[in-house]
Amino acid sequence: MKRLFTNLFLVALVIAPSALLSQNCRNIVKYCDHAKRDGFLRNGQSLSGAFAQGDTAEIVIVVYKNMEYRMSLCSPTHDQLDGKFEFKIVEQITKPAWKEVITYETETEYDDYGEELEVRTEKKSRRRVYNKVDVVRYDNKKDEDAQEFIFISDKTRKLTIKVFIPLPEGGEESQGLEAETYACVGLLIEHQPGPTTGFSR
Repeated sequence: MKRLFTNLFLVALVIAPSALLSQNCRNIVKYCDHAKRDGFLRNGQSLSGAFAQGDTAEIVIVVYKNMEYRMSLCSPTHDQLDGKFEFKIVEQITKPAWKEVITYETETEYDDYGEELEVRTEKKSRRRVYNKVDVVRYDNKKDEDAQEFIFISDKTRKLTIKVFIPLPEGGEESQGLEAETYACVGLLIEHQPGPTTGFSR
């Protein structure tokens, strides 16, 4: 019984800091720099959370046609991470392709002695298939590590945001729970109606 209590206590010691940090990270996104002066409003898909440094998080969001969006990241608990986040915006699209299909037909033939022979014939055909393909719509590594991205969507679409949480300065990939360093991270998504183009009366 004593050993069981000791084991439970050790598990609690490992889990408690993470759980406490996760709770303290709630709504941390409200401390990220916003663009209210430019007319943007905070989007309900904005997120906050505790992440192990060196991990990659994936978030799926929906953006709507003719809306302008601003996405940015911050870590109020770890200022040294600001400006170092890596993120990609990926869209899964359906692409048509041709697939070669091979079928076999068996026919009965007779040899010179009247014996039955089964002849197998290979037939090739092509069939139209549709595959899901990940297309990178934006990569901040190709944009001088920009920490915010503003865009207008020309249609309603589902996007996946992949965020890499930087390692501590001089740190290496964690080998176990005891080596992990956690940080509070906020993904701020803001929106406003996109500009109206063309002439109007």
